Amino acid sequence: MEKTDVLVIGGGIIGTSAAYFLSKQGIDVLLIERAEIGRGASGATAGTMVLQSKELEAIPLRQESVRIWGELQEEIEEDLGFRQHGGLRVAENSQQFEILSRDVSEQRKLGLSVEILSSQELHSFAPFLGPSVVAASFCDKEARGDPLIASVALAQAAQTQGARIQTHESAEQIEINGGECFLVQTSKGLYRTSCILNCAGVWSKDIFSMVGLDFPITLSTQQAMITEQVPTLLPYIITHVEGNLSLKQLDTGNVLIGGGWEAIGDVKSNTKKVRFDSILGNVRCACRVVPALKDLNLLRCWAGLEGRSPDLLPILGKLNHLPGFYCACCAKGGFTLGPAMSKLVSELIVNGKTSFPIEAFDVNRFTDHF
Repeated sequence: MEKTDVLVIGGGIIGTSAAYFLSKQGIDVLLIERAEIGRGASGATAGTMVLQSKELEAIPLRQESVRIWGELQEEIEEDLGFRQHGGLRVAENSQQFEILSRDVSEQRKLGLSVEILSSQELHSFAPFLGPSVVAASFCDKEARGDPLIASVALAQAAQTQGARIQTHESAEQIEINGGECFLVQTSKGLYRTSCILNCAGVWSKDIFSMVGLDFPITLSTQQAMITEQVPTLLPYIITHVEGNLSLKQLDTGNVLIGGGWEAIGDVKSNTKKVRFDSILGNVRCACRVVPALKDLNLLRCWAGLEGRSPDLLPILGKLNHLPGFYCACCAKGGFTLGPAMSKLVSELIVNGKTSFPIEAFDVNRFTDHF
């Protein structure tokens, strides 16, 4: 039987960030991942770090997380692909413009630096946009990261600090062994720990069930696609008021297209399949907003399994009735929020308190009916 101070379950952006922050504090950390590091939802996401088009309650946390992304980029030796060039959120008709204006007003109240550009200003600022775009809001804090390398780089940085990372190992059973001690049986061994951190994404529901909790976590299967390489076309991230589009151009010149279009997925069989109607709808919207995309070839389409809470906000913190059991999982836009969620839960584990308020995301909001 092996022992560890903290057993982190899940090797996506949240789990690997947590392993990094905990090991940085001298905590003995073991992270187990059922497959490969960063190849679940964190590797399938489009990597867009938007602040304007998500749940208002999470905007302050998102701003904090983007700031932490920047710090991590400077701290560790590997490039996380973090690029902060700002983002435009577009509207294509008067009704969408009303939504945009209302949202900007609320976003500013939460401290977000955002401005609305009229049609004339916008097409001077972003001449690549199509004539259907009547207005847009611009936020200079929006950014992107590289989903294919970020989790791996953070895992490597955590290992350098002493954390143990074990892949192709899944949790199978958790025994509450009195007090604040857990025995965790995995597919490869038995571990004794005083602290479990559940960062398993959509599989977090299974981890919760191992301690007798039926959490209302649901599956969202999202898809994205990427084009051939082209000269600089999009200097900013592009999103849409209707939430059905995200565009960004990578350092390589490829354009990554996403926007929350549903794919086909199943957790039990780990099935992930793209849908042609979603590809078509996504491409049509993208080409309408940025007409130059019509001339590009698509290279690849893929899908990923994401876990979602009922209110789309993070499930974060420690279970009040089960000392030593912590979680950080299942937020919409978890790739953006990952570093902040992991840093805050790490603070909670080490210090018993956080440097940023997390009451709105407290895991115990879902435990009243248990």
